[in-house]
Amino acid sequence: MAGCAARAPPGSEARLSLATFLLGASVLALPLLTRAGLQGRTGLALYVAGLNALLLLLYRPPRYQIAIRACFLGFVFGCGTLLSFSQSSWSHFG
Repeated sequence: MAGCAARAPPGSEARLSLATFLLGASVLALPLLTRAGLQGRTGLALYVAGLNALLLLLYRPPRYQIAIRACFLGFVFGCGTLLSFSQSSWSHFG
């Protein structure tokens, strides 16, 4: 693993992590897909499958592992944001 890191330019893993985190956080656009006709689980499953396929095509194993972990963190962040701003969570304020 140290040999792979020595060949990569400095900061490339950080840029990769940031880019894939933001790609995962694009789950915030999922409500727009439901307006386009994709419903609930189907839209979410297609989103996750498409995201995984894109990352698998773009990156090979050492970088793919970094990309998929950062993307998962972004996905969880986006889902948490969606849940915190949903109508039901704000109903107790009046």
